[in-house]
Amino acid sequence: MTPERDRSETIRRRKSKREEQRRRAEQERRKMKLRLAAVAAAVAAAVGVIALFSYKQGLFGSEDPSQSLQTQPQLPTEPADGSQPQKLPEQTDASQAASAADNSSAPTEKPKKKEEYTVIHIAAAGDVNVTPEILAGAQTADGYDFTDTFRDVAPVMSGADLTLLNFEGTFSGAPYGDERSSAPVELAKALKNIGVDVVQTANSASIRAGILGLQSTIDTLYGEGMIPVGTFYDTQSAKSSGGYTIVEVQGLRIALVGFTKGMDNLGLPSGSEDCVNVLYEDFTTTYSKVDQEQIKKVLRKVEEEQPDLTIAMLHWGSEYNEDISKSQQTIRKLMLSNGVDVILGTHPHLVQTVDYDSQANTLVAYSLGDFYGNADQPGTNYSMVLDIEVTRDNLTGEVRISDYTYTPIFTLHSEESAAGGQRVVRIREAMSRYETNFIGKITPEVYETMERALKRLDQRVNQEIQ
Repeated sequence: MTPERDRSETIRRRKSKREEQRRRAEQERRKMKLRLAAVAAAVAAAVGVIALFSYKQGLFGSEDPSQSLQTQPQLPTEPADGSQPQKLPEQTDASQAASAADNSSAPTEKPKKKEEYTVIHIAAAGDVNVTPEILAGAQTADGYDFTDTFRDVAPVMSGADLTLLNFEGTFSGAPYGDERSSAPVELAKALKNIGVDVVQTANSASIRAGILGLQSTIDTLYGEGMIPVGTFYDTQSAKSSGGYTIVEVQGLRIALVGFTKGMDNLGLPSGSEDCVNVLYEDFTTTYSKVDQEQIKKVLRKVEEEQPDLTIAMLHWGSEYNEDISKSQQTIRKLMLSNGVDVILGTHPHLVQTVDYDSQANTLVAYSLGDFYGNADQPGTNYSMVLDIEVTRDNLTGEVRISDYTYTPIFTLHSEESAAGGQRVVRIREAMSRYETNFIGKITPEVYETMERALKRLDQRVNQEIQ
C-alpha cells in the first residue's frame, strides 16, 4: 500500500472510530435518562414502604410507642467470671505437618508476565481565570469554599494519570481579586482535591504581583502538592532546572515546558530575566519576533533527558479571537521540529482547533478555552477537558499518542440552574438531568446553549491532519 493510501486508510478508520464514539455517547446519554428515571421511581417506592412499615411499628399513632424499627446488635463481651474469652484451638504438631504437606502439593504461583503495553491518560484543561466574580461565587461567612464549584467535573479530572491546567492568577495574599489577580489558598486546595497535578504559571498573570507574588505562587502550589511549569523562583533555579520539568507516570518519563507570549506588556526586572519562559523577544510590545534561540535552548536540554513524551504548555494567541496567527504557526513548527509531541494552548478563552497527526505522532490543541472564569463573553462559557491516551510498547519501547477524546464542560451562573451557585458542570450529564426533570436541573435557555456548544466543540476537536 502506498503511503498516501495508508494515510487515507488511517484517517478513514479514525473518523469511523469518532462516529462510533459519538454514537456510544448518545446511547449512554439515553441510558442515563432511563437510570435517573428508575432511581426516582425507586426512591418514591422506598418512601412508601418505609411509611407503611413505620405505621405498623407504631411511629404514626401506635398504642405502643416503645417499639423501634431497629435493635442494637449484640457485641461480644468478656465472660462474667473474669476469665479470658475463648480462643480457637491451636494447631497440633500433627495438624501442622498435614497442613505443610497440603501446602507443598499446591501449585506454585508463576512469575507474572511483563505487560505488553503501558497505557496512561493525560487530562488537560484550559484557563482558571482569577476574577472578583469567581471569588464572590465561592465566598462564605468564614472565607472561601470551592467544593461545589468543581464537584461535577472532579471525576473527569481525578480519573486521569496526569492532570494539567493553566492558572491565570497569583497566590499573593489578601486582598483577593484585585489587579494582582490574587486568589485565596482555598482555590489551590480545591484544584489539588479534584486531581490537578501540574499547573502552568507562565501566562499573563505571572508577575501581576511582582516577583515576590510569583515566588509566593510557586511556594503555594508546591505546598499543596502541585508542580508549577514555566516560571521559576529566581534566576539560579531557572538555570539549574534548564527551563523544564520531568515527571514520571507509570514508568513513562514526561517532559513539561511552559511558555507565555507575555505578561500584560510588563517587563521582567533586572536580575529576574529568566524567571518566566517567554515566546517572543518583544514580549512587552508587539509579540512579533519569536525568540527562537531561547526556545531551542530549552528544548535541546529537554532532548538530552530523552523523555518518552514532551508536552509544551503555551499561553499564546489573542483573547476572544479564533484566528491562528502566523507567529503561532512559526512557534508550532519550531516546537514540533525540536522534539515536542503535544502542544496545549491557552489564552484566547475560546476553544480552538485540535490537530492530531497519527503519522507524525503529534497533537496540537491551539486553545482549550476557559476551564473556569467569568463566562461573560460569547463562547467562553463552554470548553473541554481533553483526554490524551499515550501507549508505550514495552517490548520495543515505542511511545505513541494512541487516541484522544474530550469531555465538554460548561460554567453555570447562579441563576442558570435550580441548584444555584457558580460552578463547572459536564454538558452531557447536565442535559440528561434536564431531560429527566431532575432536581437542580438547568434552565431551558442553558439547555439550548449547551446543544449549540456540543456542535461547536465537535467541529473544532474531531480533526486529523490530512
